[in-house]
Amino acid sequence: QILFATLILLIGCKNEANNKNVEKNKITTIVKKDFELVNASDSKALLIIFPGGGSTSKETKEEFNIIEKATSKGISVLLMNFNRHLWIENQDSKQLTELITKAIEEHKLNTNKIFIGGMSIGGTVALTLSDYLFKTNSVLKPKGVFVVDSPIDLFALYESSQKDIARKDFTEERLSEPKWIINYFEEQFGGKDSLLTNVQKVSPLTLATKNIDNIKNLKNKKLRFYTEPDTLWLKENRQTDFESSNAYTLQKTKELLSNNNWKNVELIQTKNKGYRINGERNPHSWSIVDVNDLINWIVK
Repeated sequence: QILFATLILLIGCKNEANNKNVEKNKITTIVKKDFELVNASDSKALLIIFPGGGSTSKETKEEFNIIEKATSKGISVLLMNFNRHLWIENQDSKQLTELITKAIEEHKLNTNKIFIGGMSIGGTVALTLSDYLFKTNSVLKPKGVFVVDSPIDLFALYESSQKDIARKDFTEERLSEPKWIINYFEEQFGGKDSLLTNVQKVSPLTLATKNIDNIKNLKNKKLRFYTEPDTLWLKENRQTDFESSNAYTLQKTKELLSNNNWKNVELIQTKNKGYRINGERNPHSWSIVDVNDLINWIVK
């Protein structure tokens, strides 16, 4: 699974921007510690976006070129700074719900059409939070959820880390991430006998047991899984086989959900679209999302 130094980013902190308001062409931007809101005055929908590990709302805006096009269609965008969680539990979901609800009330946002999405671990958060909103009968029930190359099966992440540390050709630097993941998971979920049982309590789904209980409330909602399967890039840059990638997990998740009669799930696989804003080739990037198509998916 691709997390790209999540172990460092999860525990690192970044300076947040000070509060400020900027109004231009009926678009109001509010920057706070926990989020940045770009509010379209004629807002017809609200898009809530969670960043990848360690990233901020500022970096999401830079890498994900959606703000201008979204607001031109009457979609307000709430960019979250919640960025250091491989998974969330009920208390986290409760706090996020309260935070988002307060932002909506303070800025009089339209809640008739809410969509939630995220990049990498942000997509994992988006899925879990969205299910929680339905489970608790929140007024914030999303119409759709999307994830961008996210590690939504935590047990698969643990298993791929186990495969990594068994490799004899990896450097200590390359092994640092899987070693951290294994140690952290075993600390949080117990040893091998209890880990699978306990990880399923927080993982959005678990392919090994075909467990989809933690997203069952999303069955009739619109779901999108974005990924760019690039086996050559994985081999050259991560020395990783395809079966250990997020792309593989998302493929298998789509199969599992379809077999369970989920009608509104899309797997969107791209080719050669993954690039960072600095031009670096990386399939684990916001750029794999076709912004115009995503906006059409929201407004239709």
